[in-house]
Amino acid sequence: MSYQTKVRANYLNRTAKLAFFTHRQKQGDLTRLSEETGYSVSHLSNITAFRRRVNNEIANAMYMLTRRRVKNSEYAQA
Repeated sequence: MSYQTKVRANYLNRTAKLAFFTHRQKQGDLTRLSEETGYSVSHLSNITAFRRRVNNEIANAMYMLTRRRVKNSEYAQA
């Protein structure tokens, strides 16, 4: 992980990382997150639907998974 990625990851709070993830989420991401973090897919789905709070471990995993992706809304414009 580069220095800039570390700085950017430390700059964003948990809620900002969740918003970052939801704008870049693709099919199968929750399954990958559940394998990486050990939480169930349904729990992660509740987090992305704002029914549960996100902790730092999940927020960092979400950010690391989607950090180099383009927003989903930018695909629609192209």
